[in-house]
Amino acid sequence: MDVGTPLSSMEEKLDLSHYKIPCPGLYADETPTVDAIFISHNHPDHFGLLPLINPKIPVYMSKTLHDLLIKINPLLPGDFNVSHLNIHEIAPDESIQIGDLTVTARPVDHAPAASAYEITDGNKRIVYTGDIRFHSNQRYKSWALADKAKNPDYLIMEGTRLSRAETHEKYPTEESVCQAITDVLRNSNKLAWISLSSQNLDRLVSIIKACRATGRIFVIDPYTASTFDVFHDSFKTVPNADMLSCVRIYYGMNQNMANKMIDDGTFYLHVAKKITKEKILKTPEKFIIRYNWALADWLIENSVTDYDFIYSMWHGYLTRQHTWDKHKDHLIEIHTSGHADVSDLQEFVKRINPYQIIPIHTECKNDFEKVFVVSTLVLNDNEKKEL
Repeated sequence: MDVGTPLSSMEEKLDLSHYKIPCPGLYADETPTVDAIFISHNHPDHFGLLPLINPKIPVYMSKTLHDLLIKINPLLPGDFNVSHLNIHEIAPDESIQIGDLTVTARPVDHAPAASAYEITDGNKRIVYTGDIRFHSNQRYKSWALADKAKNPDYLIMEGTRLSRAETHEKYPTEESVCQAITDVLRNSNKLAWISLSSQNLDRLVSIIKACRATGRIFVIDPYTASTFDVFHDSFKTVPNADMLSCVRIYYGMNQNMANKMIDDGTFYLHVAKKITKEKILKTPEKFIIRYNWALADWLIENSVTDYDFIYSMWHGYLTRQHTWDKHKDHLIEIHTSGHADVSDLQEFVKRINPYQIIPIHTECKNDFEKVFVVSTLVLNDNEKKEL
């Protein structure tokens, strides 16, 4: 279940082998002892080790994640490549037989096409949540997991937000994020920048809704346009860039990424949507632009010094990196967590009713039993336990 690298790896830039977990028979230079790998969603702390995996081991994931890993992630800096792997797509609620185990993908709210997994040998059942939340537009999927997989013997559950004192953040739902972005665009006569992950589908949809409500134009880059293509292919209700009247594409971008897109034939797919920096300069107040450092510098040099800068990612990145320091006087944080708050997890545990919880993805594993009032099996990293 998942083979990720720590979030710190994005800054440390060490060789991927530095992050290997001690699991003999998992890697390409070893005789396989692992029957299958199941990946929950499209975040590196859940798939980051995939390039090192033995290609003889079958890897299961959603179609959306497969498309992102094959078509989108290779465009990013580095040499990420999983094309050599034995990847199989698993549909929502589909079951796969691995020896005497049946593994069923259960859709959850977190990232696009995120999956929890239910594992059974016909006697005992384990539910692995992956990352999960209950406050986005897809929250119904997470609550459905509690009904579909009720009364498991073991619930392997994340607890990212147990370390936070507050239950709800300033923006507790994606709807509140959408409204806040809309309010900024409606109440300001300035250019707006927005910093976000292009793979955050919920946030992209929120920006589109805000633009439709305010008449703004959302300026993206070819890379973001390609993610729209992947999401449109997976979810037909999601338009691609050509279908969105409020979207334009600015073609000034990282040259290495541009070269990769030219090579794979995707760079000019939406050239009819092209907009120039000179056109943006004429009426900057009409636009909200996915942050582009070179374009930002050029506009500032050309007197566009009054603007709003919406930061719409995890706050931790803001404190660790200094890319946005020059914009600190313009900064507006509008974001909601990708992880469930404590009260939602408590309600989820009551509804799914496990015999025992195994904490993962948390700094507070020793607090689980007190917080959830359920028997808890606390394991250390690399500790083995037969269930």
